Amino acid sequence: MQVSQALDVMEALLRVAEHPDIVAVDRYGTDVQPGGQSPAGVKALHRSGSAALLWAAVPPRDATPVPLPSEPLPPRWRAARILVLAHQLLDVARPDQFAKWELCRQAGVESPVAAALRITAADGSVVYLRATSASGSAAEPETDPHPDYQIPQGVRSWHQAVSAPSAERVLA
Repeated sequence: MQVSQALDVMEALLRVAEHPDIVAVDRYGTDVQPGGQSPAGVKALHRSGSAALLWAAVPPRDATPVPLPSEPLPPRWRAARILVLAHQLLDVARPDQFAKWELCRQAGVESPVAAALRITAADGSVVYLRATSASGSAAEPETDPHPDYQIPQGVRSWHQAVSAPSAERVLA
């Protein structure tokens, strides 16, 4: 699986999730393989102006799986929150292109929950999506402003209703 294909799925799921705290979902970066100068990724912009970024990285050998947290995470942990949301969306959507997915920790990366989402594609290839965040102009709320958010039914049938845009540009 190519990085762009995995990011197509993640972008589509974040859009169809209709999370009330996410006001925009965009793609960025130009690298087609992890490890370059312009990593490809998906950015979720939040109401506070902060952004959570999922970007393709080279999978480290020391990445170890960790379970989903049992308690909601505070908004100030944007990177960890986007990883958890992405995992939960995959659990509901169950994309045919992916065989499994898991949150991972890795040495040298401080995170309250996980550093990345490791996706094993149906073809056996691995896409490793790191998460980082960028603060916005407003302070993050202390508690989740949308504690009652439920993943909508549309996520379950996203592949039938939402066509993820191609990462390749078509010249006319």
